[in-house]
Amino acid sequence: MTDHHALIITGVAPEELSEAESAVYTLIAGRMLEAFSPPCEKERLLMECMCGGMDFRSRSAFIVNTGWRAVFARKEDREKDEPEDGGGTALFAEGGLVPLSGRGLSQKKTLPRPLYTEATLLAAMENCGKDITDGEARETVKDSGIGTPATRAAIITTLFKRDYVERSGKSILPTEKGLYLYESVKDMMVADAELTGTWERALARIEGRTLDPDSFMLSIREYTGKVTGEILRLKFPEPSSHAFTCPKCKAGNVVVKSKVAKCDREGCGLLVFRRFLNKELTDRHLEQLFSSGSTRLIKGFKGKKGCSFDAALTFDDSFNLKLSFPKPKGAKGK
Repeated sequence: MTDHHALIITGVAPEELSEAESAVYTLIAGRMLEAFSPPCEKERLLMECMCGGMDFRSRSAFIVNTGWRAVFARKEDREKDEPEDGGGTALFAEGGLVPLSGRGLSQKKTLPRPLYTEATLLAAMENCGKDITDGEARETVKDSGIGTPATRAAIITTLFKRDYVERSGKSILPTEKGLYLYESVKDMMVADAELTGTWERALARIEGRTLDPDSFMLSIREYTGKVTGEILRLKFPEPSSHAFTCPKCKAGNVVVKSKVAKCDREGCGLLVFRRFLNKELTDRHLEQLFSSGSTRLIKGFKGKKGCSFDAALTFDDSFNLKLSFPKPKGAKGK
């Protein structure tokens, strides 16, 4: 994963392209046209009304000028632009009365944030300043983020090389080593994005000749010595020595750790989390799973509704965990 220059089209018209080549060329040409097209302009409306002493809000958005979105006119863009609450906000004037046509309850569940992919992690690094609580520091780093456009990809690559993160499909997951590092440094200033804001403000003051650069360098040396000492005092646990032949690739070894068990062969991707359906898998469970392909009956799994049940664990065709239920007593196999 590396940084790269943008792909642009030339003045030479393509000839005799295959279907796949034509599709790729269309994507590149379309994205370039989008980059030089005018912005997409929207009209966003917010209606606030009161009923029974309670405040209710309704939002809607309408495209006034499609701009760059007209290049591909994608269906998903049109769906996203549908008014959130059915529109109609512009029909009402401030202070007016709105007829109540009905009432009801809408039950929804909040969802956890999705796992990072390489693309979303790069975006998060670029925009990390928005979560800073200090307003002045947030304004300072909002346009800088973590790293630079030329170094962010290299930072992620380093995390992979040092075994702090690993790939699971398109997602990026922390390794046991990465989780331990996070727990160890999460409360240190070295892991605080506000530190970047503090340094950026200091550099701005140096540029404006209101801060002595030597005093800033002295504070950096003192800070570096302090944080280095804290990190050197960290003690990492010894990795587990349990290992089994990988049932997926048949070439690597499955190394069992405190939170996960994974194949050590690059590109295999076998990964089993210790916690499955609110049940912590023991070394014995994992030994049965990797030795024979399934465990014995495990008690205490919990479903989405909180109901407990018993089942064995085995692998599906993609070597993801799946439940295996015992046959009812008296049932005869075919």
